[in-house]
Amino acid sequence: MKGRRTTVGVLVLLIAVAALTLSLAACGSSSSSGGGSSAAATTSAAPVQGGTLNVTYEGEPTELDPAIAWELTSWGIERLTYQGLLTYVSKPGEAGSQLAPELATEVPSATNGGISADGKVYTFHIRKGVKFAAPVDREVVAQDFKYSFERMMVEPLAPATFFYTGVAGAQDFIDGKAKEITGYKVVDDYTIQITLDKPDGAFLLAMAMPFTSVMPKEWVDKVGKQIKRKPLGTGPFVVDSWTPGQSIDASKNPNYWESGKPYLDAIHFDLTTNPSTALLRLERGEVDVLGDGIPSADYQRTRVDPTWSKYVYDSPEIATYYVFMNVNEKPFTDVKVRQAVNYAINTARLQKLLAGQAKALNQILPDGMPGHMADKQYYTYDPATAKQLLADAGFPNGFKVTFYSHNVEPFPRLAQALQNDLSAVGIDASIKLMDKATYWDFIERSASHAGIGLSDWYQDFPDPSDFIGPLFTHPSEGGANSSFYSNPEVEKLYAASNSELDPAKRIAMFQQMQDLIMADAPAAILYQPVWNGMFGKNTGGYYYHPVWSLQFQEMWKLDGK
Repeated sequence: MKGRRTTVGVLVLLIAVAALTLSLAACGSSSSSGGGSSAAATTSAAPVQGGTLNVTYEGEPTELDPAIAWELTSWGIERLTYQGLLTYVSKPGEAGSQLAPELATEVPSATNGGISADGKVYTFHIRKGVKFAAPVDREVVAQDFKYSFERMMVEPLAPATFFYTGVAGAQDFIDGKAKEITGYKVVDDYTIQITLDKPDGAFLLAMAMPFTSVMPKEWVDKVGKQIKRKPLGTGPFVVDSWTPGQSIDASKNPNYWESGKPYLDAIHFDLTTNPSTALLRLERGEVDVLGDGIPSADYQRTRVDPTWSKYVYDSPEIATYYVFMNVNEKPFTDVKVRQAVNYAINTARLQKLLAGQAKALNQILPDGMPGHMADKQYYTYDPATAKQLLADAGFPNGFKVTFYSHNVEPFPRLAQALQNDLSAVGIDASIKLMDKATYWDFIERSASHAGIGLSDWYQDFPDPSDFIGPLFTHPSEGGANSSFYSNPEVEKLYAASNSELDPAKRIAMFQQMQDLIMADAPAAILYQPVWNGMFGKNTGGYYYHPVWSLQFQEMWKLDGK
């Protein structure tokens, strides 16, 4: 917003934006234990030192480079090793949506002098004595944060730079017109000052994303491109080995700065086990945590099992599952075809298919995210309308297409159900499955020519810009906008929203963006997921975080083994 404001007015509005954003984001995101008091008990019981946590995933992370990785499994493992200035409170539900300091000593605010009167200058003070893991083995200083931030802003294929282009001088740096980001200033070894071109109500939330994690330059230079598989930071664990397609092993970081943590000696990630087999292994005591959650086919049985129900943990997720349609690939260049796909999908049947692991969602912004409209529905299941739109677009007999998906449940079953829905309106979709890590990279490249496929999105931070921005603006190679969609009016509103300090007006702008996007139909929204997780009898500290999901680094083994 342009124009002069009094000092008090600017500060009040900045505080109001942050408070409203965080409080609204928490609505509907409270975790509830599927086993009543059991999950709460594992969280509240006294932690035990020692032991190895065994976690299963079906598929491996895309990579562990914080400048690039933007995928749920990657973040869950990456955060064992890397840390940034800010994070979120380590609690489930509403409390977990509140910002907290990590390597900063406090969250900048107007009251502590961390945010300037005009809302454009942020000052971060860094904890003293924090060290990088061996073999770097030295103290972290402010210059390390500046190096890491600038590396992220120029690293080839870095997907999230647009969150930070409001920093003064950032765009010139990206464009090669400057050798540094002038707005990112090292004041002294323990003080960073970041100046924005305009006030940004979501800036602190963006600074809590893993993209801003601190890295040691000498290690990055030493390992080169292998940094994606050889991470090194300040976190509670060190990644010792990654056997591609098989496993990842991490051990306690002896340099870790937080006294008494982590509790575990090691974490072993098995990346080869499908969810059904993983569940059986957990019941045999071979596995401690299901990284992929309970398979939908086993959920109802497990939920009522007298032995295992108390180890089930249910939590609504601020996330969405959807079908992307690449607007640059025929026939999805035609808005009528994209709208036809929306009308062709029986979302209620998909939700029933997932049996307690999905709830209805007929818009981009999920329940619990600011801007969500409870009664809003853009498309209904209407095969007749779908057929008419296809005929109007010149496809009275439909067309053939390849439908892309990765091979980890529930994606394969969703793809089969969607294949049937599309077939009913004349769209002959042949399914092509890939391993998960390959898939995410594939659909983010225009050279892949992926016209249609499945995707999902989990909140990075509790603000609607995190859904609208990455998925439906700034299409780029390696970005999350697999539809490669852009609408000038949406882009204009999105840019304006960054500096809108009136909370109600800002939310209304995102709702207007959602209206425009859904009319253009670059995606078909399927449902909002419900996390149905499970932990073993020997696992303590398990909970589901509203932003970070599973917090492996905060768990422990009840017997210390």
